[in-house]
Amino acid sequence: MLIGLFDFTVNCICWVSCILIMAELAFSVFGRLTEHVVDPILRQFKYLLCYKSNIKNLTNELEILENKKTEVQAMVDTAKRNAEVIRPLVSAWLQKVDDLNKQTDEVLKGAAISEMQCLFLRCPNLKTRYLLGRKATKKTVVTVKLQAEGSFERVGYPTPPVLMPNQSSHQDFYGFETRITTKKEILEALKDKDIYIIGICGMPGVGKTTMANEVATQVKDEKLFDEVAMAVVSHDPDIIKIQDQLAEKLHLKIEEKTESGRAQRLYARLTYDNKRILLILDDVWKEIDLGTIGIPSKDDCEGLKVLFTTRNEDVCIDMGVQRKFEVEVLSQEEAQKLFERAADISNYTINVVNSTAHEVANECGGLPLALVTVGKALKNKMPHKWRDALQQLQRSRVTNLRGMHDLVYSRIELSYNYLETDEARSLLLLCSIFAEKQSMPIERLVRYARGLELFQNTDTLSETRDRVYSIVDDLKRCYLLLSGEEEDEEVKLHDVVRGFCLLDRPGYLVKHADLEEWPKDNNESYIAISMTFGVLDELPSGLKYGHLKLLQVRCDSGEQNISQEFFNDMQELRVLEFNWMNVQIPLSIQLLTRLQTLCLDYCDLMFDISMIGSLKKLEILTFYHSYLYVDFPTKIAELSNLKLLDLRFWTGPCPIPPGVLLGMKKLEELYFGEYFETRDEEKGYIIKEISSLTALNTFQISTDDTQFLMQILQVLCVENLKRYEITMAEKKGLSTGDYHVTRRLDILDGMDAGTLLQCGFNPLMRTAYQLYIVKATAWKKLVSGSDKDGFFNLKKLRLSSGDFEYIIDASYSIPSGTFCNLELLKLEGLHNLIQICNGNLPRMEHFGSQLFHNLTTLDIYNCDAIRSLFRESVAKCMMNLQRLDISKCPRLEEVVSTDTQENLVAEMLGFPKLKKVTLQFLSIFKSFTSESNKVDDCQSLFNQVTLPNMEMLDIFQLDCIVKLLGEEEMPITSLSKIRVITVGSCGNLRTIAKSDSIKLLQNLEGLVVSDCAKAEVLFDLEGLKVNNYDAEIKILGRLNSLEMSALPKLMHITRMVPKGICVFQNLKSLVAKECGGLRYLFSLSMVSSLVALETVRVQSCDAMEAIVGSEDETWELEKLEFPKLKDVNLEHLSSFKSFRSKLDSVNVLGTLFNRVRLANLEVLDINGLGDVSVLFDFEGISVSEGYVESLLGRLRSLKLERLPKLVNITRMVPEGIHVMQNLTSLIVLDCSNLRYLFSPSMANLLVALETLEVYECQEMEEIVGREKEGTSDIDMVKEGMPRRIVFPKLSSLELLSLDRFRMFCSQNYELVFPSLHKLVILYCPLMTKFCSGHLNAPELKQIQIGEGQYVDISNFFDDSGLQEEE
Repeated sequence: MLIGLFDFTVNCICWVSCILIMAELAFSVFGRLTEHVVDPILRQFKYLLCYKSNIKNLTNELEILENKKTEVQAMVDTAKRNAEVIRPLVSAWLQKVDDLNKQTDEVLKGAAISEMQCLFLRCPNLKTRYLLGRKATKKTVVTVKLQAEGSFERVGYPTPPVLMPNQSSHQDFYGFETRITTKKEILEALKDKDIYIIGICGMPGVGKTTMANEVATQVKDEKLFDEVAMAVVSHDPDIIKIQDQLAEKLHLKIEEKTESGRAQRLYARLTYDNKRILLILDDVWKEIDLGTIGIPSKDDCEGLKVLFTTRNEDVCIDMGVQRKFEVEVLSQEEAQKLFERAADISNYTINVVNSTAHEVANECGGLPLALVTVGKALKNKMPHKWRDALQQLQRSRVTNLRGMHDLVYSRIELSYNYLETDEARSLLLLCSIFAEKQSMPIERLVRYARGLELFQNTDTLSETRDRVYSIVDDLKRCYLLLSGEEEDEEVKLHDVVRGFCLLDRPGYLVKHADLEEWPKDNNESYIAISMTFGVLDELPSGLKYGHLKLLQVRCDSGEQNISQEFFNDMQELRVLEFNWMNVQIPLSIQLLTRLQTLCLDYCDLMFDISMIGSLKKLEILTFYHSYLYVDFPTKIAELSNLKLLDLRFWTGPCPIPPGVLLGMKKLEELYFGEYFETRDEEKGYIIKEISSLTALNTFQISTDDTQFLMQILQVLCVENLKRYEITMAEKKGLSTGDYHVTRRLDILDGMDAGTLLQCGFNPLMRTAYQLYIVKATAWKKLVSGSDKDGFFNLKKLRLSSGDFEYIIDASYSIPSGTFCNLELLKLEGLHNLIQICNGNLPRMEHFGSQLFHNLTTLDIYNCDAIRSLFRESVAKCMMNLQRLDISKCPRLEEVVSTDTQENLVAEMLGFPKLKKVTLQFLSIFKSFTSESNKVDDCQSLFNQVTLPNMEMLDIFQLDCIVKLLGEEEMPITSLSKIRVITVGSCGNLRTIAKSDSIKLLQNLEGLVVSDCAKAEVLFDLEGLKVNNYDAEIKILGRLNSLEMSALPKLMHITRMVPKGICVFQNLKSLVAKECGGLRYLFSLSMVSSLVALETVRVQSCDAMEAIVGSEDETWELEKLEFPKLKDVNLEHLSSFKSFRSKLDSVNVLGTLFNRVRLANLEVLDINGLGDVSVLFDFEGISVSEGYVESLLGRLRSLKLERLPKLVNITRMVPEGIHVMQNLTSLIVLDCSNLRYLFSPSMANLLVALETLEVYECQEMEEIVGREKEGTSDIDMVKEGMPRRIVFPKLSSLELLSLDRFRMFCSQNYELVFPSLHKLVILYCPLMTKFCSGHLNAPELKQIQIGEGQYVDISNFFDDSGLQEEE
């Protein structure tokens, strides 16, 4: 059979061969016809006849392709390691190769099977071979094609540069509120289409670059810009380097060589397609021409915005920023948190480290870079290292703290070196001699600088002052100096900057740590010494300070004895200041022939000071707030070079002898202090000598003698005064003047208009910066059209108890520039005042909006007649108003009234910078502004007005207000920044906000509402528009504190909360007192939102039934959870049933906490809940066998008072449950139905209990009762085996007025109290023994049995009840 099959195969092959020969003959015969007819047929036969060669060819080509793929894949792997993006063509080729391999595997596997059939002498399937040969041929063609396509020069291209996430910012300090707020404001500015360039400024190390990186990341995440590019400019900008950095981020290849050519290329890239591009220029030190870089202007590229950071505020001005943002130091709380993270001190348990850490963090002054650097340097260090670091920081001599110089001081050093003049550097170093965190009066720096001759070409003291103020401004704009407590007149030096200034300054001896003796260090090279002593008895002799130029000494107590030779070796001294000292200056002071500034301020001067007259070069002499116990010497007249004389003694006027002032021809500044009851003979020569002071430009006096003052003003040449402080006051001691003097006139004694408008006072009023007038009679209008000027220079105006009807009468016209610089306006007790401004401002087209343009504070108090403050036209000028305070104006109805001009269309009125509004005791006040033709008794407080920056609102006793925010449509930004609202005694108020107006309170953090008799609901959400019910919408999402009191009709905190609305998700504290109509605080639907709630206090709410109730019967939760609730206080709630309402089981009625999880509860105080019988019910809770679960594990304090139905503190505690193991204090008072406190098993869990007090519980029989079967996690002990209950930390136990109390525990347990040292037992008549079992209380020696009565422990109980174990 096999032979027959073989013969058949051979015959077939022969026939095929014959056919091929015939085909070839036919081809030669028929030519082209054969090519088209025979070739396809021939090709089909070749698939069969050339089957093996086809398979072999495919195999060979596949091997070549596989080698090619290996090479390409290696190139791809290399490219990926280089962070390159693989070209799509390459990825597609590799995919095609993989697909081909899968397809050819099928062909080769088929060929292999066919060969196996031949191997076993089976007849091959010709059809199969034909098909395999055909596939092999076709796949070979594809393989060869892929080989050709796989020749790649490069398989990838560089990844587009991306802004790396700023990891340190997320981990360190950019989660803090101050940073979040600043970043949000920057983002809002970037969204503004009208803003092109924005500046971020701040001191070195404050986090400007980090802020810029945060902004860059945010805008990329939010897709605000298509591209973001960042470049570092630095103090020595390299244009080409900046261009390269930007080009790299923009994937731009710049081949041009010249700056201009490269700029053109970058310009073309930035303007191409008008994409939204944000360019960030970091660390800009001076103005840089953006055009030289290639950055187009706003007009050339609308989608482009520029953001830069700088440590110099002047750069913002020079660069023409449209918005400037200052990154300030962190708040104390934020600084502490950042430092704790950096130092990882949370793991420390050593008290000295924790306490020192707080002080170390404070020394860093809230500067993030310093906090992180110091924190990391001290991480995991021993306590002595912390103490050493604190000492270094406090002394501003940081020499051994890793990273402080390289990372912190080096940045400040750059700013210091970059200062333009040596004068600026010298003044900054001068600031460093003052005590840490001290606000320094700039006037003090003026006096020091003059004495030290820091400046060239300043001939007069006035010129020196101008130079000091100019340099101070420069240093503040560089953030090397900060504003002090009085922003314009005082400065501070940041602790870290101060540390840099004193670093490696051997010529400075600065110690302000309450020293008690003069330092032993007698370094002759000192040029400046500044020290503060707590107690100092003597200034020693033998000090050799031959180069010393400045000496500043302060002593807070003691009587300082100065050796006669103290000044012998200080001949170079130029500035000498003694503060708060009781001194007798020695004669050796006369050796200080170069001394130019002598300040004896806040001192007791009980010595002859005539020797001061020998200091011929002295230019500045001050006795500010000192006590003078001797006569003022005439020898002072010899100080012919004196330019400043300050006689503002704390003891009052200093009687100046005749002739003293005559010799002081160069005197520029004279401060008289208080000058009362001047004798007539004194008046004459004082006036005469003042008239001789032709160089005088600064004058201060306080007197009650109008005639005397008028005579002085007549001879003074008031027009030449640059600065003055003149006070008319009838009472002594009202004022000795501020340390700094500007231009201030106070008329406190009452004066008629005629006198005030005379030539003496009128010029002062017109040029004053501060004006305070009390009881100005017969003066109806402060400014009117007849005036020549309108108080152009005035910054602060205070009017009290006068006859004014209008401050401004604009009926016809008023002077140009009226009150254009006024910052503060305070009006009080002006009972005739009708309005601030009479008339409509728009009538004065030439005047424009200068009136009140700089007003920031407006305070109106006790003005009986005023109905509205001003008209719309005036209100529109107050674009910078920040604080508005109105109180006790009984006729006031509104703040802004509608202009009376015809054809005016009502429009929304805006106060864009108003931050705080206080409205109090305004009985008929209706609204902030209202339309004159509209009468609406229910209009809201804020209508037709937007207050986009208001942060605080305080209203009290506004009887006509029905709601703060109504249903009127207002812009979403109109109240978007309000943080705190306080409402009190508004008798008609019914609600805080309704409907969509609640959305305006998106940033509200605190709300206090009290004594509002008609308030029914705080937030009424009925009608609130919700567009998407599936998305969670957050309302009042930042509110963290809510306090309500004396609201008898309050029914709901929130009402009609729609589905999909999440409220109060950040609420931390809620207090409700005397809210008689409130049945519950929260609905069940709100519970899931209360994830941040920490404190709940409810007191005297008679209708309160539960904390959690339900508006919707369909809502039901099996278990309520308050994950962060720590403190619960419930007092005097007569209707209270349970923490949650609608409990179905009869068994749990009267249970305070049932199916409520309080994992973090720490303090629980329950008082006066009449229906509560069980505090905690654990029925239904189970634990797997072998496991233990802790409940109420963080509870530290539990106080139960006046609970008449209370039977159990805990009920049904199952096995495996541990409760209250951290309870430290338990107080139980007047719980008349309570028979015992704990079961034995629970008592053994109270391992942390320190204090136990039980008072006036009539049914109380014992503290530890009997175990209930099935609820103990301690196996029942067999009879005769010892049993113990241990209270390891209980130190104080008090049992008072317990009528039925018999003993602590009646069962046969051994009671162990290793820490008990206080035991008080009073009025327990049935108690005969302490316990039935053994008592072990080694620390207990005596027992208190009465007020001041104690007995020895061995005599109190009978022997059977009390035993002691040594």
